[in-house]
Amino acid sequence: MRRLTPGMPDLVFGVVLVTVLIGGRTGLLNDPGTFWHVRLGREIMRTGDVPRFDTLTYTKERTPWVDQSWAFDLALAAVVDRGGWSTAIAVTSLALAAFYGSLARRLMREGIAPIIAAVVTILVVGMSTIHFLIRPHLFTLLFVFWMLQLCQRQHERGGWTILLAPWLMVPWANIHGGFLAGPLILLTAGFGHAISGPWNESKKRNLLIFAAAFVLCLLTPLINPYGIGLYRHVFHLLRTSGVTQLIQEYQPIPFGKPEFRVVEWFILALIALPTFSSRRMSRYDLTHSLVWLHFALGSVRHVPLFAIVVAPGLAKLLDGLPLASRDLGRNSARWTLWPMAISAGVFLALVSGISFGGFSPEKWPLNSLAILDQQPVESRLFHEQDWGGLIEAECRPVRQAYVDDRFELFGKASLLNYFNALQGGPDWDELQAQEQFRLVWIKPERGLAKRLTADPQWQTLSRDSVSVLFGRKADQPGQRSSDQALGKIRVRSDNTNSSGGVPRRGTPPDTSALESPLD
Repeated sequence: MRRLTPGMPDLVFGVVLVTVLIGGRTGLLNDPGTFWHVRLGREIMRTGDVPRFDTLTYTKERTPWVDQSWAFDLALAAVVDRGGWSTAIAVTSLALAAFYGSLARRLMREGIAPIIAAVVTILVVGMSTIHFLIRPHLFTLLFVFWMLQLCQRQHERGGWTILLAPWLMVPWANIHGGFLAGPLILLTAGFGHAISGPWNESKKRNLLIFAAAFVLCLLTPLINPYGIGLYRHVFHLLRTSGVTQLIQEYQPIPFGKPEFRVVEWFILALIALPTFSSRRMSRYDLTHSLVWLHFALGSVRHVPLFAIVVAPGLAKLLDGLPLASRDLGRNSARWTLWPMAISAGVFLALVSGISFGGFSPEKWPLNSLAILDQQPVESRLFHEQDWGGLIEAECRPVRQAYVDDRFELFGKASLLNYFNALQGGPDWDELQAQEQFRLVWIKPERGLAKRLTADPQWQTLSRDSVSVLFGRKADQPGQRSSDQALGKIRVRSDNTNSSGGVPRRGTPPDTSALESPLD
């Protein structure tokens, strides 16, 4: 009977699973990079090699480029091509549920009351929903959790446990650019260990081990297909490209918005609880919390990592409050058979043909895709940046995009010209003269859409509430053949089948709602 009575980790697993399956039915696929990740994964399977240059856009074709998430791309393509997007949604939902159930269990094993552990974990989930997308950064949540556990164990027990950390860095560096968080966590842990407790020979020895692990964690990421090129790529994105200023998730926390209310609660609780709690956050936990609070305040993308880091310290403060219900479920810090049974039920549902979601036609221009496919593939297309991945992966015959959400590939100046062109200003005239676009596929509310609607040289090929597709009239003799020559692109064969469509990282701040450590 004990194995059949759900423990608190099981309850957290169930709550997170239901929440993600309901909210993520279409929400998990709201990232513009999802499709190009799949497209590149298929290319890797077909060629047996990782991309070394861009093949997805005609504006940057053959430009050197590093796919820092190649292993994720490969795995995602395998899942989608064998089970469809519904399977990808189900697997992601189960993985998130298991991850946050494990977080609750970890807190309970550290002596936190189960009800407190569950409440803190659900708050962490609330802070992390901005990253609930089928993107490589989901793995960074897991690797951060593991790295923190290794550092905590080294801090408390000493020994050589932390030397497992460099081995974590190898898969992490081949899945997501957020691997840079690993050495940072180690460095922070070493500092936190140094200022905790008395200074003695044991502490000196432990600090040397922390230092050795830190150096190894900088070296082991070099075990990737690009070698030192991976570091160059990541630092170019973060420091020299200038494009992070255009990406929403790299902006500071927009306090006051409802979706970030939980972050405010977290910070206020960290300030207020020490006054009322009989327990205190250790210097070690405080060091981690302050470092990641700094990164979270400066960049929204770090908020989920801050939530995971601060969870143990916040749980200790809450556990010190005189709450009558704090002992509820005191002996329920175990997993039972329920998560395995629920997971089996989900996979049986998939086999039976039950869908757990897909791309929303109310958000992404799926209805117009068939009309676009009817247009000559050599006709150059200007489109929404968020739809670049959809074009690259789903157009039949294969069509190259003008731009997608890999901002570091295009550069800040080109992107600013592009965003201005969307509004129908002078930048559009310059781009049109340069590229000779024959097709334009954008949102109906764009300034460019209003301009082309009134322009007799353009005709509307398709229009709905999500998108409008314009085609340029062949009003001059020989115009069609001239544009074909200017817009000639290399078409590759693609025999894979996929369904549904798209996007979010590509949205720049306040450009009429245009969006991972890294992605």
